[in-house]
Amino acid sequence: MRKLYILLIVFTVSLFIGCDENGESGYYEDKDRIYFVKDSLVCRLGEMQMDVETYTVKVPVKVLGQPLGENRMFKINVNQELTTAPGDSYTSLSTEFVVDKDSVNAYIPIELLRSRIDPMVDTVYRIVLDLEANDMFGLGVQEKLQSKVVFSNYLQEPDWWYALEAMYWGAYRPEKYQKMMEFWGGAISFEDYMNSMIKVILCGKKMYDYFKLHPEYGMEFPESAPWPYE
Repeated sequence: MRKLYILLIVFTVSLFIGCDENGESGYYEDKDRIYFVKDSLVCRLGEMQMDVETYTVKVPVKVLGQPLGENRMFKINVNQELTTAPGDSYTSLSTEFVVDKDSVNAYIPIELLRSRIDPMVDTVYRIVLDLEANDMFGLGVQEKLQSKVVFSNYLQEPDWWYALEAMYWGAYRPEKYQKMMEFWGGAISFEDYMNSMIKVILCGKKMYDYFKLHPEYGMEFPESAPWPYE
């Protein structure tokens, strides 16, 4: 019985503390708090169509509190110690962004400058963001105060490329494979190549014809490629 009384006392004290912290409404009454929804976002630029020069990643942020009838600004900082992306690979970020009125959701747009990132370099970059407190918002739980965007412009040479390299599509270039993926409707696997070789070759012919019409890209091919199935 004595243990039961002790448990009841602990429960009652905890209940009062909780009400005092969050208020009778259940929300933080001192200041709303803000946090990142995701701790990381991955962007594979190399898999996008070759004419995509920029791409905007939207990092989601959420408010722990009630929506208000006015816009509110929140503050971020690019963590220079942890960020590895060169400054010219993305558009410079503001330090403040807005949570629209009547909403508890917002996002930080990061424009990646794909045309500035060498597609032949197998390097993964990251941009790390930290939330900061301001007059409008406190900070949420520690685990949700940092988020990173991880990205690369590298597109790995597919396993099947070498088999017909000397005959049809020439030395590997990401732009060639990106154009083939565009015509194919996605990545071309080794199984696709083995089971539908004729279709893959015809897809390569479309890629070849495109770059012959656009010599400004500087793509090179074997001389007099004997394309079949025309």
